[in-house]
Amino acid sequence: MAPRKAATNSPAKHRPDEDLPRNKKRVVQHLPFATIPTHTGRVYAFGTGDCAQLGLGENILLRKKPANLTALNDQHIVDISAGGLHSMALTREGKLWSWGVNDQRTLGRSGDEFVPLPVEGLDDVKVVKVACSDSLTVALTDIGHVYTWGTFRSAEGILGHSKETNVQDLPTRVAELEDIVDIATGTDHVLALDNTGHIYSWGNGQQMQLGRRIVARRMLNGLTPESVGAKNMTKVGAGSYHSFALDKDGKASAWGLNTYGQCGLDDAKVENIPSVAPIKALEDEHIVDIQGGEHHSIALTKDGRLFGFGRSDSHQLGLGYTEVPGTEDSTSHKKAIRTPTLIGGIPPVEAISVGGNHTLALTREGDVYAWGFGEMLACGNGEAEDVETPLQLAGQQIEGAKIIKVAAGGQHSVILAVHIA
Repeated sequence: MAPRKAATNSPAKHRPDEDLPRNKKRVVQHLPFATIPTHTGRVYAFGTGDCAQLGLGENILLRKKPANLTALNDQHIVDISAGGLHSMALTREGKLWSWGVNDQRTLGRSGDEFVPLPVEGLDDVKVVKVACSDSLTVALTDIGHVYTWGTFRSAEGILGHSKETNVQDLPTRVAELEDIVDIATGTDHVLALDNTGHIYSWGNGQQMQLGRRIVARRMLNGLTPESVGAKNMTKVGAGSYHSFALDKDGKASAWGLNTYGQCGLDDAKVENIPSVAPIKALEDEHIVDIQGGEHHSIALTKDGRLFGFGRSDSHQLGLGYTEVPGTEDSTSHKKAIRTPTLIGGIPPVEAISVGGNHTLALTREGDVYAWGFGEMLACGNGEAEDVETPLQLAGQQIEGAKIIKVAAGGQHSVILAVHIA
């Protein structure tokens, strides 16, 4: 089925140097387009699945340990993504399979929600990266096009997919965007980085996560991608209601909700950061990835160390304590560690994925460590209790396997593993 033609609901994006005379235009270093991963593996899920997010069939509503999605074993899966209540798997041919809640059409297809099935409407494109929010899915192609489906939500309910469409059933191209090299999603917002280092945002902007002010009576204006004003960036990341960017030197910036210090600003009086601001506490570190959960954030350095900051009442930061020792305040309902703090007890890390209130860290040796909120079993340790410090993931089905991808969702987790003979 061919993808529906996207309605053009705003002028083409404006680049900061377009108004300069031809011989005065700035020299811009172009970033390379994203490429599809090459290593294939088998998909495993664990956590709570009462909303179909495990993909193991309607009779399996929870798994304490990683369980194989046998339906995908012959599909040559190279990447995975987990949202609030749905998941995506990417094949080496650039096609997508989906499972989980489909109330707002986040799966991009019809059919059984409890098992993986192919996403429709992408026959003529090659997807190289996919990102899941709560009610929206975003796909990036090999030529820098962006496709989305589902909808955005606000505090008042469904906000819409675009000004013209409330809920988008099948993948549709975002006509305003070209030459995109990276994408990231929060709960209800999206970031896209183009090959000249400019970032565009759209979705719900009630917590300043779009990097621009959206007037309450004109919230639909947030559904059109616009520049956040950042320049020379090389990567984007997002938390539920906050956003991140990295430059070529590994310097991190943030904006959006900061109630727990999840933007790295240690000032309890600043609950929102309205525009792109450097994370000064990390200025001496070379950051290669930075992601957030509902109210916490994790930064990965070039040499494989992790820093955590933000909400900590369910041990989201993996530090073993919920407040800085010596400053405990039993009257506070906002337990947080607002300054980026080194997370110990874990070997050098290759990649991270941050769920709503838990984190997965993939080491350079192919092991996974998990910590945080444990009631939904998304840490994979078999216990419905919070995991205070990084704990190595284990399970009979992944014994002896090397993990190559991790994806932390709202109440579940997904991993991609290669079994070594």
